[in-house]
Amino acid sequence: MSSMKRRFTHAADDYERMIADIARQEGFKVETIDGGVFFVIRSFSPSGEEVLSKVNITRFAEGLERHLS
Repeated sequence: MSSMKRRFTHAADDYERMIADIARQEGFKVETIDGGVFFVIRSFSPSGEEVLSKVNITRFAEGLERHLS
């Protein structure tokens, strides 16, 4: 994690860890970028070019925490 200050509760931290663990178990690569946690989806375009999509786990966890509180 970077030195950026986290702006959400311990519940959101727990959700973030849980989502990251599930993503890893399902075979996704999980990365920390600029204080956010992402899982990476690797696919290929019709022309065969590799395409990497990053799903922001941190934002999802924050939204989940807001929804459940």
